[in-house]
Amino acid sequence: MLPKDLLREQLCGFKPYVAGKPIEEVRREYGLEGRIAKLASNENPLGTSPKAMEAICEAVKGLYLYPDDNAFYFRNKIAARYGVEWEQVYAAAGSVEAIELCGQAFLNPGDTVLTSERTFAMYQLTTMKAGGKCIQIPMIDGGYRYDMAGITAALNEKTKIVFLANPTNPTGTWFRSDEFDAFMAKVHENTLVVYDCAYDEFVTTDDMPDPWKYLRAGRRILILKTFSKAYGLAGIRGGYAIGPKEIIAGLMLVRVPFNMNVIAMAACMAALDDHEFVKKSFEFTKQELNFLIDGIKDLPVIIPPTQTNFILIDTQKDCKWLFEELQKKSIIVRPMAGNGLPRAIRVNVGLHEDNVRFVEEFRKLILS
Repeated sequence: MLPKDLLREQLCGFKPYVAGKPIEEVRREYGLEGRIAKLASNENPLGTSPKAMEAICEAVKGLYLYPDDNAFYFRNKIAARYGVEWEQVYAAAGSVEAIELCGQAFLNPGDTVLTSERTFAMYQLTTMKAGGKCIQIPMIDGGYRYDMAGITAALNEKTKIVFLANPTNPTGTWFRSDEFDAFMAKVHENTLVVYDCAYDEFVTTDDMPDPWKYLRAGRRILILKTFSKAYGLAGIRGGYAIGPKEIIAGLMLVRVPFNMNVIAMAACMAALDDHEFVKKSFEFTKQELNFLIDGIKDLPVIIPPTQTNFILIDTQKDCKWLFEELQKKSIIVRPMAGNGLPRAIRVNVGLHEDNVRFVEEFRKLILS
């Protein structure tokens, strides 16, 4: 039982983020043997960047020492990549940490945050924990894509933070450059725009916005990136945020000391130079996404366009039932009822053999 007499008021009744089920939990729950296809957490099925693995093995020798609390070399490497100063870079234990710290650093109880419905759940949860008010604008185009015009219309002088994911999770869709430019033209100069591009390495479209031009122009924009997806480093929690110095200073003020560990910093710095692995991951992902879509597009399902390493499938059936039946077949997907899509599942690209199994079993269940 939670000690409600001690809990902050904002946490009473709060429901934390629910992660995808790990392989071993499903194996125990269903008594499964053999290979389990985990297609639930948008991980890289090709594994980890080889350069990162080499760096990890070397970094292990120094585990008895505390990491550099300022992450000086990591931040300088990121800064050099993007042509910014190192004080404009926040070294994060996964980009989700930077999202969390935005709430701790910048939100007072009652402050207004603006985002979309059916987007990354941490935006709303972060706001709630800080005692803020999260306004979620309904999606358009069938209920799968950000309504940037609607978000723009909802802006006012009291909007403290706007959280935007592009492409977004869990629908995989994106908003265009012209839509973002129209939005930025209306944002108050004191509002912080958090632009989360966790799936940037998988983008193929040429109409994606350029958030960097607004950073260079001195706007209050915080750009989030992660090493969890294309670089195959989800397990060590590595990411970063780039923004104005005063925004980064705010994050530094509330972070836990030594928030990015020795292994994570070494692995991420090495992975950043592993262009071959990222290219291989990109090409494999696009090939297997096409395989997944081609294998089920004739079924009575809806698959929104995606610029990520996953697809959303609106199945027209109860997703809880489908989720459980697939697990019995050693396939883990992500049910989307918690994101307001009770008939949908999210499926990330796996190894080809896993994708083949998913298509076969999914077709049987949908047609049953």
